[in-house]
Amino acid sequence: MRYIILFLSLAVCLTSCAPTTSFTPSNALQAVNEADTALQKAVVENNLEGIVSFYAEDAVLLPTAEPVVVGKSAIRKEWQHILSIPDLQSQTARTKTEVSSSGDMAYTMGTYLSTMLGEDGNPATEPGKWLSVWKRQADGSWRIVVDTYNTDIPPPDHK
Repeated sequence: MRYIILFLSLAVCLTSCAPTTSFTPSNALQAVNEADTALQKAVVENNLEGIVSFYAEDAVLLPTAEPVVVGKSAIRKEWQHILSIPDLQSQTARTKTEVSSSGDMAYTMGTYLSTMLGEDGNPATEPGKWLSVWKRQADGSWRIVVDTYNTDIPPPDHK
């Protein structure tokens, strides 16, 4: 009888300790793509809080022609600066997503086309590309840990 109680206790413990969802490459890929789609939507909508919500607390941003930006608070300030560019409008297109075989790291990459009001008062266009490195968090969500973008042309002058 003692062994039956011990066995049942062990079975209950193992069942309750098991993860609620198991990792598969396809569900990790889907989760990263969903997070990235929501991030790109926030960029297109110039939604600062929506954008920043996808960064890890200790994330690193590597912007074009600027110093490295470290930490979510500093990244918020950088995006606030970007979104304050007069008449900024962006379009994005993800071109690739890869998930590590362990399922805890991924990257997305794509292109963007931004238009803005130049310092001369005329519209300016900036085509470019981006790369985001994502890490699965303890709660199962995906957050960006390293992010970079750069232009395909010299960056237009803007205020």
